[in-house]
Amino acid sequence: MPRGRLGAVVGVIVGSLTTLGLVLVLGLVDREFERVIAIAGIVTGTCMTVATLSMRRFAANLRTGAGEVEAWLSLGAKPRRAVQRLRSESIREALLPNLDQTKNTGLVTLPGAFVGALFGGASPLEAAEFQIVVLAALILAGAITAVLGTRIAAGARVLPAPEQ
Repeated sequence: MPRGRLGAVVGVIVGSLTTLGLVLVLGLVDREFERVIAIAGIVTGTCMTVATLSMRRFAANLRTGAGEVEAWLSLGAKPRRAVQRLRSESIREALLPNLDQTKNTGLVTLPGAFVGALFGGASPLEAAEFQIVVLAALILAGAITAVLGTRIAAGARVLPAPEQ
């Protein structure tokens, strides 16, 4: 997809750094090496997954919705406006796994950050606080990554090549 790789890379970098910066500036986690590395790894990995999901879905939507995009363009719409609905659908689909994970946390599963914090010597309350911060950070980072990545990709002047 034209500009897809650029969108994914920029989305992951900006999503990760913005979220980690906010978590640290707001003092949501102690600035201990182990905790910063843990949350940085979790957030960056999630951004990479969201970038993959959003860009793959966006490319697929552009292929199946090429007629819609061409109709918008023929009416004089700019490229970003022509793909707006397809882009929104792609973002929504990419964020669903994180939203489902957040919804089920503590009810169906014991999340990895919670268990890891317990094994690392944190009290159950500290581990729960860390897990809440991680879940909120994942939603924010994923949203930034998907929105920014697909926005960059949406500025391309050509549709992705059809699948063969």
